[in-house]
Amino acid sequence: MLDELTEEPRVRPKVSAVVVAAFVAGLVPFVLHTWAALHGNLAQDDFVVTYRAAAAGPFDLGFLFQDYHGHLTPGGFFLAAVLTAWAPLNFPLLVLPLLLMRALATVLFWCLLVRCFGRRWAILVPFTVFTASTLLLVPTLWWAYGVQIVPVVLATAGALYSHVRYFQDGGRWWMGTFAWTLFGLAFYEKAAVIPVLLAGVTVLLGQSFRDRWRYWAGHVALLAAFVVAYLALTSSQVTPGGTPMSAGTVADLTGRMLGDTLLPGLAGGPWSGPGPGATWAPSPFVVVVVVFLAALGVLIAGVRAGGRRAWRAWALLGVLLAVDVALLALTRLREVGPAAGDDPRYLAELALVAALCGAFAFLTPGEVAPSGGKRDRPIALGVCVLLLASSTVGFLQLSPGMRFEHAGQYVANVRAAIAEDPDLVFYDNFVPSDVVFEWFGADSFASRVVGLLPGAHFDQPTSRMHLLDADGKPHRITGVEPVSRGVPGPVPNCGNTIGETLVRIPLDTPVLGRYLLKLDYYTSDGGEGLVDLEGKRTPVWFQDGLHSMFVPVDGLFDHLGVQLSSPGAPVCLAKVEVGKPVVSGN
Repeated sequence: MLDELTEEPRVRPKVSAVVVAAFVAGLVPFVLHTWAALHGNLAQDDFVVTYRAAAAGPFDLGFLFQDYHGHLTPGGFFLAAVLTAWAPLNFPLLVLPLLLMRALATVLFWCLLVRCFGRRWAILVPFTVFTASTLLLVPTLWWAYGVQIVPVVLATAGALYSHVRYFQDGGRWWMGTFAWTLFGLAFYEKAAVIPVLLAGVTVLLGQSFRDRWRYWAGHVALLAAFVVAYLALTSSQVTPGGTPMSAGTVADLTGRMLGDTLLPGLAGGPWSGPGPGATWAPSPFVVVVVVFLAALGVLIAGVRAGGRRAWRAWALLGVLLAVDVALLALTRLREVGPAAGDDPRYLAELALVAALCGAFAFLTPGEVAPSGGKRDRPIALGVCVLLLASSTVGFLQLSPGMRFEHAGQYVANVRAAIAEDPDLVFYDNFVPSDVVFEWFGADSFASRVVGLLPGAHFDQPTSRMHLLDADGKPHRITGVEPVSRGVPGPVPNCGNTIGETLVRIPLDTPVLGRYLLKLDYYTSDGGEGLVDLEGKRTPVWFQDGLHSMFVPVDGLFDHLGVQLSSPGAPVCLAKVEVGKPVVSGN
């Protein structure tokens, strides 16, 4: 009893200071990114994907494995279909899975660094380079891109961690590398570089390939199967025409990718602000020079610290950078020009790669740091504070352009108008180019942008047709600017008398294209009718009294037909016009 009373209390293990520092280094950029993401909006491809997802559903194989501008992303389409079915056009709901993936990728990358180099202060620097890099923080605010690259980053971190565990502990960790690689390939073809990274890390860890040849044969087979499937399901995205590609344009592109995008992005920049679209504004020449000199200094310092291992680490980074440059040169250089190098979307995945290669260049795997690494603490903390400060400034400058506020306001205005008047019917038209570019064709029509909103009605025959302006506000259509008119009917003070027999009304000018048909009529009793346009019949409702009816039409025609669907009072069709809509106030 006395021994029990005098038993020493258990000492709770203390949380390591480096873990607390890593938690802060991961949390600060994540909080900034989460706030901006939850206050972001859909834009461009986001609307295209969600509309197609709603039309197809999550189990439509044709939708899941479609060739989307050269991309094969069944995982992203499945996620879009599930979330769109749950709550259409709900941006916070759409980004929530990406935020969870980003958080998990951060944890896995820290675990990877600890596995390779031990829990020491020095690994805080590459960890912060990854978490604070604007290469990932900024472009992933655009959902259509984030749903591609964030899963790939998560898959890369997960596959690398499983790979290292397999080489250190054996067991079934090999299954994790294959599962994570498949996960990444389901979202973006850039996950095909994961086996290359696994091989590179194997070399950097000083491990042999021969002892696990079946493991590597499996990766080769998986990669080959994906390449075959990708080539079979997608068409080439290599630009056939446009500006000729030369050594000079490729060099210009490479210089922009390095000086304007990759190197500043790894340091939390650039600090020149946003450029057109998703690009970053080119940095001043002096800044580019300073950034290149700083990068050269890091390369040299890494070689002095790591020797041959550092050369291999930098070579691995260089190979993957060359892959990105080659892909961008082949697919976008002739179409967009060297300015494509200012777009961080084409380099975002290198944030993790650069951080990991830098760690291998400066740190010896498995080596215990002198004095437990305490000598590294002030340097690591100082560098991390600078990176976090730079990232915060850069992110606050760059993120507003990726939140697509005008697109969000457009959707909000339409949503508010429908809530105020559920009977609104809109004449379909193109949305502004900063919402969806017209080069998307039919996908840039308002019906495909906001048509998923509950209660939205487009192109239905009505006497109260509205047109959405550039801000998504509805305006009452009062008439049309005619390009063609119906030949006047034979009945005085009536025009054409419409009954159950189809009455064909010739137009004074043939019409080709999409227009609005305006019918001025009178009837003493309401009734159903049909408007016939080259065999395509549209049901309409004639209200009793004197009214105008608007019917959207499209195609090539030089006459139209009108009739009642059932017995009733005849309709006097006094005037027929086809043209572009005219709204109140115009």
